[in-house]
Amino acid sequence: MTIRAASGEEGGRLKEIAIAAKQFWGYEPDKVREWADRGDFSPAQLEKLTVFVAEAGEHAIGWCSLEPRGELWWLADLWIEPEWIGKGVGSRLFRHGARHAQREGAKRLEWEAEPNSIGFYAKMGARYVRDSELSEWGRTLSVMGVELNG
Repeated sequence: MTIRAASGEEGGRLKEIAIAAKQFWGYEPDKVREWADRGDFSPAQLEKLTVFVAEAGEHAIGWCSLEPRGELWWLADLWIEPEWIGKGVGSRLFRHGARHAQREGAKRLEWEAEPNSIGFYAKMGARYVRDSELSEWGRTLSVMGVELNG
């Protein structure tokens, strides 16, 4: 498996991975498709973020996106193809993104964590920070964070 920067033309594949991952965790397929269709996977949007793709061979199997916010960076996305969940892809992508943010001057990384991902992020060293605003799914999420020490 390798990790590389995403190209702006990969939005369709990244959307497919996000849909498959969200459905894997038991979300209703119609709601997931509606959620994904409201998302912006355009080249212009992807260029606003720092996006990394995990590949097996030449096939994208996961991705993460980061949004710089000064010394605090925001992990906007981390999605893995269901058949690759539990095989270290998410851990490698998370660590890759965190190291990149740190090299760019970030002192802290934060994100909204899906309920099924709390255990994963705790293993990555993250701690609960606060509750999020009410989500489009009608719930609050845990905002998690990790210090990026040199």
